[in-house]
Amino acid sequence: MTGSVATQFSGGQGQMAKPTHFAVEDTFWGYQIRSGRAPAIGVMMAQLFSYFFGACFMIAAVSMLALPVLFFNGDVGVIRLAASVLFAAVGFYLLWFASRGSQAEIHVDTSVGEIREVISNRAGKPTTIGAYGFDAIGGVFIESQPENGLASLVLQYRDTNQRVCVAEAIEAQLIPLRDRLAQDLMITPHSAA
Repeated sequence: MTGSVATQFSGGQGQMAKPTHFAVEDTFWGYQIRSGRAPAIGVMMAQLFSYFFGACFMIAAVSMLALPVLFFNGDVGVIRLAASVLFAAVGFYLLWFASRGSQAEIHVDTSVGEIREVISNRAGKPTTIGAYGFDAIGGVFIESQPENGLASLVLQYRDTNQRVCVAEAIEAQLIPLRDRLAQDLMITPHSAA
């Protein structure tokens, strides 16, 4: 009997001792939240295939221009140049997608009262994929995920079903961040005052 109680207690203790999966970094304009969620396998595979096919299209574009003119006559040169430009454009787009980051992070800009979803590419340059004013956020709450024993901190857009996952960890670790976000959403930004 004592052994089973000790096992249950140590299991609960181990859950509380888990490291946080998310990170919060303060900046001069507000703070950044990295969710800590692993990138989706589908996105990683799509980026891998994009890199391969992008490189193939770029090689094909250069090869078309490098072929000797003796193989072509008349108007075929214009078609070759157009095909080369088209292949280079497709290759450039695929390589851009492959170099794009795979994890979104949330930027809470308290100076202008805005929450941004941002993906940083491999070089660190951010791309904004969504922006919401503080007044557009209808709620900040924690949803439990029974399949993995974690919980998600979620922002709800107005009174709709559209949600943005901010962070993922055990519920006790998310409560301080939820309270901070809720407090910041109630404050009028400095620029509007």
